[in-house]
Amino acid sequence: MAAEEGCTYQPPAKLYQDFTVRCRMQRLTAGQVDMGTFQRRFAMAVAGIADPDSAEAREILRVGSVLPDDLLAPFLAIARAAQAGHACPDDDELAVIYGTSSPGRLRRLLDHYEKTGLIVVRTDFSGRRSVSIPELGLATEPLEA
Repeated sequence: MAAEEGCTYQPPAKLYQDFTVRCRMQRLTAGQVDMGTFQRRFAMAVAGIADPDSAEAREILRVGSVLPDDLLAPFLAIARAAQAGHACPDDDELAVIYGTSSPGRLRRLLDHYEKTGLIVVRTDFSGRRSVSIPELGLATEPLEA
């Protein structure tokens, strides 16, 4: 579901309902997955975390545990990029992960992350942005503005 185009723009309740229907169609039980668990796992899937039990994923999830489920996916994507030594996902990619088309809403989300101490955003003199995650001691490579 997370790989389907436009999935992040759907309300969580609709996604959860779709998930339970798909489970029933495959004759699987979704009984162990409540709405909260689904939202967290969906955020991980959208951010590209395939194995939440890996040591790297556990660290990212531990730091991100302070976030509500609806704000988790963009943070996970940034943290994964930092772990891999890649550039921070650009605003368009983060907006899709967050499920918005509003650049202002995305900027407010990044500001929220920064105010809560999860990230530190730096822009160098040439306009390249990098994001640090102090608690993990990681930083993304600079992203061309």
